[in-house]
Amino acid sequence: MMLPFYEVLRYNKWEVLQLLDLTEGECGLRIGTKRLRVFSAAVVVILAGMLSGCAAVGQQAVMEQPHNQIQEAPEEMNTAFQEQMQIEEIAAADVTIREQMEIAQTSEEMDWPDAMEALLNDMYGDYREEGGEVAFLPDGTLMDGVYNENIYNGIRMYALAAGVSFSYYDVEESTHEDYRNAIIHAADNHARVIVCAGENFQKAVGELQDVYPQISFLLIDGVPIEESGAAIEIAENVHCVAFKEEQSGYLAGYMAVLEGYRRFGFIGGVEAASVIRYGYGYLQGIDDAAARLQLDDVIVNYWYAGTYAPELESQEKASGWYDSGTEVIFACGGPLYESVLQAAEEKDGIMIGVDVDQSRESERILTSAIKDSANAVIISLDDFYAAGGRWSESYAGKRRLYGAKENCTGIPVTDTEWRFENVTTDEYYKLFHQVRRGEIEVSDAVEERPQVSITVNY
Repeated sequence: MMLPFYEVLRYNKWEVLQLLDLTEGECGLRIGTKRLRVFSAAVVVILAGMLSGCAAVGQQAVMEQPHNQIQEAPEEMNTAFQEQMQIEEIAAADVTIREQMEIAQTSEEMDWPDAMEALLNDMYGDYREEGGEVAFLPDGTLMDGVYNENIYNGIRMYALAAGVSFSYYDVEESTHEDYRNAIIHAADNHARVIVCAGENFQKAVGELQDVYPQISFLLIDGVPIEESGAAIEIAENVHCVAFKEEQSGYLAGYMAVLEGYRRFGFIGGVEAASVIRYGYGYLQGIDDAAARLQLDDVIVNYWYAGTYAPELESQEKASGWYDSGTEVIFACGGPLYESVLQAAEEKDGIMIGVDVDQSRESERILTSAIKDSANAVIISLDDFYAAGGRWSESYAGKRRLYGAKENCTGIPVTDTEWRFENVTTDEYYKLFHQVRRGEIEVSDAVEERPQVSITVNY
């Protein structure tokens, strides 16, 4: 019996290796409804990191599938994935998982880019320019390296593993009519579930949820609203996902103070609830760390750019702060980070990324306050398909929150470069688990500023 996708992948990345007693090499992993694949440890860790888990040893029967269930890869498949598939016949043979691992330990481990490319390789042609069952509507540039791309990767990872067709449709401009038309376009192209990225889709979903009762909507970072902006009842064909961004902001700010920084900045994009939660969590983390160290000289400059676009005004604001002694700026707003990063590189400043691990963008990025949108998307899509192409009772018309408890908030530790010199990963994990267990409560209020003792220049 095939378990739901998120049940197969419910443990964190270290539990993957511990449960399978795997430190390097490869293991076979069948996911969803269609495929058996063999991934290197690097791929497994990437998959586990974005999905928050992997199957227990009890799922060995799932992995040990007969050879005739394997579909041949096309000749144009990339070289990195061809090397992985060369092991497939061995892995699919009638041998134990332990024997598969021992055989695979002799293979060369893939690095991150190759592993991610292999993981997202569309060798079955599931992507369609028009007409995919899962339709993604990004708000802005699809491959923005941050918000939209993270959601899209979740869609691709689920679809490619489960054998579901998918498409994405751009929003032409940024008006309500454009968001509405994008949904109508996806509906006209026979989408079964439409994934909408961000609060700018709230009004359009609110208007169309009852117009298309046969279509299911997955709304990320928002709820359906009416023309006036007031929230309305979530229809049974809509599921909403939100995150505890304040936890990620808290952890990033706290760790930066422990590292030794005392002058901080926060540049947010639009004053959306998710951005505000990041920022207010950041202030709370800085404040708690300053109190712990009995500091009275911590200062934070705080500003919203009013846009997610990388514009000159944001760069000039960041440059001015760096010139005035700011050491670390948390750039929170999708592509906005490009402006802050340029200022950091010109002024020898440090910055904190957002949403995804942005450390590969520059040595100037100390860490990132992340939220695993990809994981939440995969869990949601799995519920949709496991329930027969509709939201289950616990998802239909509901809004679910994802945070540290679900391994969806925090800062990156594995598969990244740890750039803290004065604080260890053990110290971070101790703090993380305090947040995860609720021993440290981070306020998610966005209507009023957090009460802190540090100096904040709004």
